[in-house]
Amino acid sequence: MPLSEPPIPAVLTGLQSQTLAGRQLHRIFRYGRRSPWWFATVGAHPATSGRFDLPAPDGSCYLTNSPIAAVLEAFQDFGEGVLPIAELSRRRRAVITAAPRAPKAARLLSASARGFGITQALWAGADRAMTQRWARALRRAGWLAAWTGVQHDPAGRASAVTLFDEAGEHPPYDDPGWSWYALPLADDQEIIEGLARYGIRVLPDLDPPFRP
Repeated sequence: MPLSEPPIPAVLTGLQSQTLAGRQLHRIFRYGRRSPWWFATVGAHPATSGRFDLPAPDGSCYLTNSPIAAVLEAFQDFGEGVLPIAELSRRRRAVITAAPRAPKAARLLSASARGFGITQALWAGADRAMTQRWARALRRAGWLAAWTGVQHDPAGRASAVTLFDEAGEHPPYDDPGWSWYALPLADDQEIIEGLARYGIRVLPDLDPPFRP
């Protein structure tokens, strides 16, 4: 059954919540960026925009609850078994600690969410225009974040967090309590072994190595 249109925002206020405060989260970002923070907006073509992107002036920032989930999402185009190590070399993993005052997220991974019309198609389906309408409805309902599944984890164990805020590059909610540090990916054996468990081999690249 396809995903239905979201209910009115007043209904979505009844969703269960997920605490984010103090939780460790992860995000992959490119060398050259000053920070991992980027709140993306819906472009001219919704189908090529992020799953839960919002219309300007609002935006969405995508995080996960585990390192391997962040990598699976960031490198989703390499899901057929081979990932050149040069792709890992061009990016870093941000290890993020949510601020003590971080807002609670709408918990869409709960059994009760089905009663609101939510199915796994919300985070794994192909209709981006529809999932973006869900994001707008959640934002209008007062939610500043959403807790969902991860499309590219067929094991179904990982979770994702989408933060809703103003578009652009800035810490979430202008709250200095959000902290982060960055780690390289190319020499991270835990990441490489994690990809192997998902059937993705990291292979040497014939091009000269990337130097940040």
